[in-house]
Amino acid sequence: MPEPDPFASPFHHVDLPGQGQADAPLPPGFQLPAPMPPVGPDDYAPRRPVTATVASWCWIAGAVLVVIALPGVFYTGIDGLAADLVRDSAAEGDSLTRGEADVAARLTPVLFALGLAVLSVPFVIAAAKLRSGRNWARILLTALSLPVGAFGLLAMLGFASGGLPHVDWVVGVVWSWAFLGVCALGFVAMYLPASNAYTRSVTR
Repeated sequence: MPEPDPFASPFHHVDLPGQGQADAPLPPGFQLPAPMPPVGPDDYAPRRPVTATVASWCWIAGAVLVVIALPGVFYTGIDGLAADLVRDSAAEGDSLTRGEADVAARLTPVLFALGLAVLSVPFVIAAAKLRSGRNWARILLTALSLPVGAFGLLAMLGFASGGLPHVDWVVGVVWSWAFLGVCALGFVAMYLPASNAYTRSVTR
């Protein structure tokens, strides 16, 4: 008679329902549940509200209006500017030809645009960081909003009063309203409750 194994379990092995049947065919129409997708750190990131996106694009639109649209406005009176350059140079004794005056008149808005592009770099960077909920970007844009508003109002007064005779005053006033409008919308949108909550959640 064989001796019992001293290390054997005194309990009988019992297969529970479903055990030992991994290779058994599934019943017709039965599907195993899909595995849960892996959870990454991005799944816990706060969702960006529409207000933050609107604020970001409004400030970027303001920069585009200054760097591209404003110099383009001066091209509406480029012939008058060239004529004035010829007349002023003749009065000073160093007269320009009409061709030279045309070249100078067309280069002036380009140089103006390059200078404005350099000044608009902080606005574009801060506007892009608004989409990520960075509070420093909102603080920077808030500090810059005062000179931005003053620039828009002075431009409107200059266009409306005829202080820039080479630009159609209607075009200039329309540009000023568009610039002030998008900047004001961007300022308000970045302080709406949804934007505030988004910034606080990112900061935490």
